[in-house]
Amino acid sequence: MGKLPSWDILIALTFVLGVAYGFILKREKVITILSSIYIAIVMATSFTEYVFQFFQGNKVIANSVFIKGNMSSGTVAIALFLLVIFFVSGAINASSSRSGDTSVFEVIVYMALSMALIISTILGFLPEATREMIIGTSKVASIVYGMRTLWIIAPPISLVILNFRRR
Repeated sequence: MGKLPSWDILIALTFVLGVAYGFILKREKVITILSSIYIAIVMATSFTEYVFQFFQGNKVIANSVFIKGNMSSGTVAIALFLLVIFFVSGAINASSSRSGDTSVFEVIVYMALSMALIISTILGFLPEATREMIIGTSKVASIVYGMRTLWIIAPPISLVILNFRRR
């Protein structure tokens, strides 16, 4: 059997694709995605338990609707996180059509920070055994997850610094 690629390749590919996607979107849309990531973190951490209970059949809506599923709390958290990013950024993008000047440097910074925030959040939602296995086999994953506090505070700081630089 050949050696399987490590998680480092997947993480690096995610970063590259995220930054490339940022170039397509331009600065304002990248900031929208960054904002929707923060909203998704709050929503996923606040409502994962309720949604998980719903999918376990322990919670009902309108006294009759429930779904009995076999999924983990981490799967529900990741799915909720990604769905909120998708819907919130789509709603904000649809309501704003402003298109300003684009700085390549800003797009790279914002999308790199966005991707690091997404990856570290997803790693945080995984069950501990799975997360430890990924971190144990990937140097990049251990760095990204280990610096998760930085990924939370760096985007707002970069927004402030780069907006002062613009003026």
